[in-house]
Amino acid sequence: MKQLKTTYLLIATLLGLAACSSTDDSTTTLYDDAAMVSFTLGTMNRYVNGVKSTYKGSDYLFHVDQINRIIYNTDSLPLGTDITHVVCSMSTVYNSAPFIVSTDGTYMTYYTGTDSIDFSTPRTFRVVSSSGNGYTDYIVKVNVHKENPEAFVWKKMASIPVMTGLRTLAFNGHIYVFGNEGGTTKAYYTEDGAAWNPVTLPTLVNADAWQNAVANEDSLYITDGTTMYRSYDAITWNQDESKLPDGITLEGLLGASTSEVYALTTDGKLITKYCDDQLPIWIEATDETQSSFDALPTQDFTIVSYPMNMSDSTDYVLMAGNQKTDDKWNSRVWRRIADYSESGVSSLLVEYLTTLIEGKDDYPEWIRKWTYLDRANDHRYEMPALENIQVVWYDNVLLAFGGKGLNDTTIDPLRNIYKSRDNGITWKKETGYTMPPTDGNATFNSAATSFSAATDGNYIWIVCAGTGEVWRGQLNRVAWGE
Repeated sequence: MKQLKTTYLLIATLLGLAACSSTDDSTTTLYDDAAMVSFTLGTMNRYVNGVKSTYKGSDYLFHVDQINRIIYNTDSLPLGTDITHVVCSMSTVYNSAPFIVSTDGTYMTYYTGTDSIDFSTPRTFRVVSSSGNGYTDYIVKVNVHKENPEAFVWKKMASIPVMTGLRTLAFNGHIYVFGNEGGTTKAYYTEDGAAWNPVTLPTLVNADAWQNAVANEDSLYITDGTTMYRSYDAITWNQDESKLPDGITLEGLLGASTSEVYALTTDGKLITKYCDDQLPIWIEATDETQSSFDALPTQDFTIVSYPMNMSDSTDYVLMAGNQKTDDKWNSRVWRRIADYSESGVSSLLVEYLTTLIEGKDDYPEWIRKWTYLDRANDHRYEMPALENIQVVWYDNVLLAFGGKGLNDTTIDPLRNIYKSRDNGITWKKETGYTMPPTDGNATFNSAATSFSAATDGNYIWIVCAGTGEVWRGQLNRVAWGE
């Protein structure tokens, strides 16, 4: 430290001499203030599997914390980046001079912007004022990923009580699991998978009421026979008073989007509930081809909803499942565009109700229309017919996986993940995503037909009936929020 102090006195002397050397007709103003205002990396070297590449370090923003005197990058550098040989640049105020302090703190060197610095540990920069009368120390931390951001990994979480059949939902920052436990519908929730807590449910008579649990943006719904309950907090439940058309009885809930709930009627029709408290009604759906939903799935229903690109307050809703035709199982995929803006569905609902009151039939078809994604005779890249198929929206693509193949016996249960980049039209086996491991203590694949999945945006959750096993999967960069 004595040597560092000696160096600092030498700097002050040199700065003073520089001021005295000015010509008679000019004046050099010296300041006591010393601060760094920006910090930028130069060209960075990266080594992956022995192959070298380079990238612009300036693409990664460094934050200068003037209160705590810390400089750091919030977005970590890519895995494999060499941070032991780094050239950087910085700017200071009032011509204050930047110096790099040695790792042992015994001396410092004026930094010119051409020297290579080892940032494998945090480094101290001392910014000395132009007058030599003051300085400010900054600690610079260069963060680099220790894991591959493109790697998809699974982690085994805390188990839930064993259930026979279950449904997993993401709601209000938590993961909920509804299922049949000992002949009664029970539910549990978790925030991070470390522990599961029981959910307070209304009095339910049907042990399989769990099959009719869905969640939209602000509510959980569950039906018990013909009675539907709604909760805003998973604590207090009230009977939902939405009006059904005359002669219509609900068979079960299928899923939900931001502002709608979808269900089947006892006569096999698709019906939509609009979750507008001022217009709590159900409307029978129609399909674009007017085929009376001949291609509607008959089992393994799954519904996923996600925001449409370039369209505010609009969801793309995908419904999939399986239907048996001519002794062969086929996947069936439908889609709906749900506009829940004030100028969208709300105004159309008013228009629709007005036409009903007036006894007219020129109602706006748009508010209740579904479209079948018919592949006709082209079966290339179609969704496979898998038992208990699950579809989630993750990393801006659709992912599907399920149990055994209903037609193709070579498809093992819970082994492959299929991806769709075109909103459910085509599906391809995805090698970048894998299912949970089958070795060690994992028993995931033994629950081949009883499982459920959901995503909270950062993670994919899979819960197995019969074992209570819970797995949480993540694409690293998605979980990191990049």
